[in-house]
This record gives sequence, structure tokens and C-alpha cells, in this order.
Amino acid sequence: MNSSDQEYIAVLINYFWGEGTATSSAINGNVVNTVYEVLLEAQACSSSMDLVPRPSGSVAGIGYAVSQLVNIGKRIASGDTRLYITCKNVAAARYKTKVILVLRSGG
Repeated sequence: MNSSDQEYIAVLINYFWGEGTATSSAINGNVVNTVYEVLLEAQACSSSMDLVPRPSGSVAGIGYAVSQLVNIGKRIASGDTRLYITCKNVAAARYKTKVILVLRSGG
């Protein structure tokens, strides 16, 4: 994962939990896996959301998770935040503590 990937993932995190929650330097594998869980939670809320990754049915590897999070972060950075607000809020509330902990743990 390169610095550009980390920046877009931080954009995604800050979209869910507010500006200043994450910096690109705090993004690591544990953060990626946790944020990916949040997106899977949002997917269960609504199968029609554009921002939710749709894995092929197998266990997603770190590379796949990074690419999905980066693409979502890019769409958010460009102003594309089509997401049902209820689904976003529920997923964000359920995972807030876990995301904050993995961001602070550094790995």
C-alpha cells in the first residue's frame, strides 16, 4: 500500500467518523481490515449502495481490500458520497471504538 492509497483510506475514515479522525500515516493493515468490516456492515444494510465493495464470494485479501477502500476514498474525495445516511450512521456507530483503537495502536 502506497502513500496515495493511505491518503484515500484516511479520506474514507474521516467521512465516516469526522475530519481529523485519521491521517494517512496511521493507515496500516489492521486499519484496512477494520474499515473493510464497516463497509461490509453497510452492505448488509443496503445492497444498492454505490460505495459498498462487492467481493466475489471468497475471502478478500489485503490487496483487494486496499483497492476497494482506495476507490471509495477517491469517489468521496471527488464529492461522490452516495450513501444511505442511515446505513452510514449505523455502521459508523457500531465500529467507532474499534476504528479509533486500531488507528491509535499503530498496527
